Amino acid sequence: VREREQFAPTGNLDARGFRSRTIAAVSLPGPRSPLALLRFLRDLDVDAHATLDHLHARYGAVVGVGRWPLQVVLLLGRDGNELVLSRQPDAFEWRRAMRPLIPVDGDTALVVTDGPEHDRRRRLVQPAFHKRRIDGYLDLMTGEADAAIDQLTPGSVADIHAVFRAAIRRTVVLALFGTHLQGRADEIGDLLQPAFDFLNLPPLRQQLKLPFPGTAYRAARQARRAVDRVVDEEVARRAAERSEGGDDVLAMLLAPGDGDDGRLGPQEIRDQVVSLIAAGYDTTSAAMAWTVHRAARTPGVWDRLRAELAAEVGDRPLAVEDVRRLPYLAGVVQESLRLDPPGVVAPRSTVRPVEVDGHRIGRRTLVFYSAYATGRDPACWPDPDVFKPERWDTAAPGYEAPPRHAFVPFGGGARRCLGFAFATLELQAMLARLVQRVDLELVDPTPPQPRGIATSAPSGGVPVRVLDRR
Repeated sequence: VREREQFAPTGNLDARGFRSRTIAAVSLPGPRSPLALLRFLRDLDVDAHATLDHLHARYGAVVGVGRWPLQVVLLLGRDGNELVLSRQPDAFEWRRAMRPLIPVDGDTALVVTDGPEHDRRRRLVQPAFHKRRIDGYLDLMTGEADAAIDQLTPGSVADIHAVFRAAIRRTVVLALFGTHLQGRADEIGDLLQPAFDFLNLPPLRQQLKLPFPGTAYRAARQARRAVDRVVDEEVARRAAERSEGGDDVLAMLLAPGDGDDGRLGPQEIRDQVVSLIAAGYDTTSAAMAWTVHRAARTPGVWDRLRAELAAEVGDRPLAVEDVRRLPYLAGVVQESLRLDPPGVVAPRSTVRPVEVDGHRIGRRTLVFYSAYATGRDPACWPDPDVFKPERWDTAAPGYEAPPRHAFVPFGGGARRCLGFAFATLELQAMLARLVQRVDLELVDPTPPQPRGIATSAPSGGVPVRVLDRR
C-alpha cells in the first residue's frame, strides 16, 4: 500500500494495482535485499572509495540499495549532483538526512535546518565569511602552521594529520573567538572528540541513541554540553564587559541585526559556533592529510611547489596577493579535493518524487550524492585517476574548465558550504609553509584506505620522516 501511494503520480494501473511508472520507480538498478543494505552500510565505513567504485562500475550512476522504505539511493554522476544542488533543491530536505549530526551541531545549526529558518540564520552568519574578512586571517593561518612545523624534529617520524589537525583547530578557535580563548583551543578539541567519534561510527550504530553511561551517544551529548559551557562563558564575559565588537566570528554573531532578521538567539549562537568548530577543523584537517600524502607521493610535485613559492614569494611572509599568483599550489589543493574529498557522500531526503537519468525516486527516500564519484568519473575528467595539479591552471595551453557540477567537495547552489573560502585559503597557506620549510618522505607511500563516513580521513594518519627543517 505504501509503495502504491509513493509511486503513483501518473499512468495506468497494472494487474497488481500499481501504476505503470511504479515499476521504474521501485526497480532501480542495484542490490535489493535487506542484507545488501546492511553490507553496504558496513562497507561504506570500512572503505567508502572501494564501495562506491564497485557499485558505480556494476550498476551505473543511479543505484538503489535495499527496498523502500529501507532503501538508500546513490547518485554517482554529474546529473545527480545537478539535481540535488541546483535543478530541484527544493525537492530535498536536510534535517531528516542530517539528523545524526544534531547531537554535535545542535538543533538549530545550518546543516540541520530547512526553509525560512535556515535562510534567516544563513543571512545572519554569512557576513562573518566575507572574502575580505577571510583574507584577514591569512597571518593567523601561516602563524599556526609555523608553530606546528617548529615541533617537527629532523630525523623523527611524525603524523602530519595529527600535527596539522591541532594547528587547524587552533586557527578555527582563534578565528571564532579571538585571542581570549587562544589557550583553550586544544581543550575545546579534546572536549569535542567524543562527538566526532560518534559521528564516524557505522550508520547502524549511530541509530542506537542509548543515553546510558559508557555509550558513544551519551559521550557525544556530554561533549556537546561541555563545549556549550565554554561558549556561554565567553558570551557572558563579552556581555559583562560590553565587548561585542571585534574581528572574530563570535563578535559578528553577537552584533545587532538589521531589518526583520534581528539577531541570533542564545541557542542559535551556540549551535552555529559549535558547528563551525566541528566543520572547520575536522574536515579541513582531513583534506590537509590527503593533500600532503598526494603531494609527497607523486614524483616532482613537492619540488615544483617549492620552485613556484621561491619564484613568487622568496623569503617574504606569504601575503594574500601571493596566494593569487600561485596556480600550481591552488591546483594541488583542488586536485586533492577532487580525488579525496573529506565528504565522500552527502545525504539528503526527498520530499517529493524526482527523476534522474531516466529513474524515478520516491518521496521520503534517503539519497546520497557523491563528490568522490564524480571527481573520479571519466565522463567528466581526462585521466581521472591521475593526480595532475596543472589541469586547474586556467592560463595553461589547452585548459578545459571542468563540467558544471563535476567538482562539488563543498556542495553547491544556494546552500554551498559557508566556510569553503576559509578552508581553501587555510589549506593553501599551511601547505605553502610546510613545503617552504620541510623536507620529508612518507614512511609508507602506499595509498591509504579512507576511514570514516561523516569525515573521510586516511586510515592510520600520514606518518612522515622529517629529513630537514628550515
